[in-house]
Amino acid sequence: MTLREKILEIIRLALTADETILPQDELDNITDIILRADELSAMASEIFGDTGSTFISEIVSLFARLPIAAPLKDVFPKATNLVAFLNLANQLDPDELTEEVPAELGTLFVREAALEAFSKSGDRLKLFVYEHPTNFNESVALLDFSNGFEIAPNSANFPHTMAACVAIQAGLETVDLTGKGWIVSSVEDEQRRLFYCKYHVLLAGHLLTNPVFAPSTLALQGIAETLRTAEEYNQFSEAFEILGEINSRTTVLDTLLSCYHVLENYMIRAQIVKVVGRNNASMLFGIRNFKQMEIAVEKKEMAHLSQLISESWQKQIGIQTFRDYVRDRFDALFHDSAFVADDFHDFMEKLTVKPNGQRLNLGNLNEACDLLPKLLYQIRCSIVHNKETEFHLSNRELNVATVLMTLVDLCLPTMQRLAFGLPSVPAPNPLLYARPVLRLY
Repeated sequence: MTLREKILEIIRLALTADETILPQDELDNITDIILRADELSAMASEIFGDTGSTFISEIVSLFARLPIAAPLKDVFPKATNLVAFLNLANQLDPDELTEEVPAELGTLFVREAALEAFSKSGDRLKLFVYEHPTNFNESVALLDFSNGFEIAPNSANFPHTMAACVAIQAGLETVDLTGKGWIVSSVEDEQRRLFYCKYHVLLAGHLLTNPVFAPSTLALQGIAETLRTAEEYNQFSEAFEILGEINSRTTVLDTLLSCYHVLENYMIRAQIVKVVGRNNASMLFGIRNFKQMEIAVEKKEMAHLSQLISESWQKQIGIQTFRDYVRDRFDALFHDSAFVADDFHDFMEKLTVKPNGQRLNLGNLNEACDLLPKLLYQIRCSIVHNKETEFHLSNRELNVATVLMTLVDLCLPTMQRLAFGLPSVPAPNPLLYARPVLRLY
């Protein structure tokens, strides 16, 4: 029997009523439904191609006509997953289904799986099929029916032999597939099966967690009005290139990292500005000065970030000082109706911003502001580092509302305000060189 013949056989069997289960009077009430099912059974080949969606709609409408006293399983006992099966079969090209049903089909089974996967566009991956080129038993498929059976046209590029087998197994399955995710595989162990499928999903370029997109920022309001044509913004050529990278980012985590890259540039630049500023313009910039520069930048990154933020607190960015802006962000976060204090404290502990058992006083905004440098630094580390002993911040953690709010309502706007706004600050600007060149011998 070919794959195509097997698919048509499943449709015909599923639309064949079992007239031995229900009492005769109840059967008499649904005679027209049974007769229509016979008609549709004869039209089974319409599942392929452009007529498929109409055929599926006819089946769905037919089953909807069944009265409560005559449930589907009592009238059409082999139609439990017919709609899911038809949606899968409709994706197949009948010209690709001329080969015989593989002998290994019986080794594949359908098992429930707690697995979500996404395409790079952010769409949920409802169907994924991998077919091993030489060993059919190594093939695997993911079916996600958690949000219905519909599979968008052209959404699944899959090998037709394995895809047909997946459809067939779904059609033969007696357990209702509705509303859940499933793996079709020959692997019996649940964990091995789950992670075998995950690995193939990743190798195919898909995602296990959907990226969280960064909202449009309001953090830059009021900065443009403070710019002056007389200022030498040409000093910030490198910084502007990195700021452009921030604007190209679309997700929360990527935007956070790009913002931090700008601040890294500022941290070191601020130290060099100090050394250059201490040197008289008329004097040569000598070896001793270069040694001072080396000493100035050799401190640990956390110390540099703390110093940069400390020197920026009272700088006017837009209509308010940076410190007032940060206080407003903390205050808005803590008073948001969706904010959950326990989740926030748990996040601070995971980041090691606060030691276990110690909690930030949410009523003390000064204490909260003092926490900012370490918070930003640890967020950066938790995204970049992925050591066994460290908390790793991924898109999955952003499913916690308070964690996401902390990042997009506090950290992102704060970093954007400083990254984009600090070059706008007039002298004394911690990033502004006092002269364009150094006198060297």
